[in-house]
Amino acid sequence: MDDSNLRDILQETTAAFIDNNTQAVKQKDPSLFSAILTEDCIRSYRPKSFVARYPEFFKSQITNADYEAQMQLDLQTMKDVTQNVTRTLIDTTERAAVIWTEQTITMPDGSTKSVEVIWDLSFTQDGTRVKRILEFVDTWESTKVLETVLANAA
Repeated sequence: MDDSNLRDILQETTAAFIDNNTQAVKQKDPSLFSAILTEDCIRSYRPKSFVARYPEFFKSQITNADYEAQMQLDLQTMKDVTQNVTRTLIDTTERAAVIWTEQTITMPDGSTKSVEVIWDLSFTQDGTRVKRILEFVDTWESTKVLETVLANAA
């Protein structure tokens, strides 16, 4: 496979990853989060200090099944999400992509929260599935969102 074909495939898989994350919230269907992931895909979060602060939300590594179970609960605290992709880097040699997004999360009460997320994705050899996710979260804004979720859950 030449690099231009692989680049197109990686871009399509990257776009599907973002769309699946958006549709999972809109449809309240956590299985969509894993739709293009390999069965053994591992998701990790950064920065580590943020992960350590919220152990009830984050583990150092999480499987698809664990993520879907977590999101089944979290989806109840979100009415909608929109994602503005501000930057995408595709590396055909490493079969990887880095995606910068600005997410606007609409809460059940109609209020909104904005969070920046950077996803570092690794793909299968053919580029059609994601096999590893490293997610960097906007800790300042995410803390506000998580504190709201914790307050609503209490």
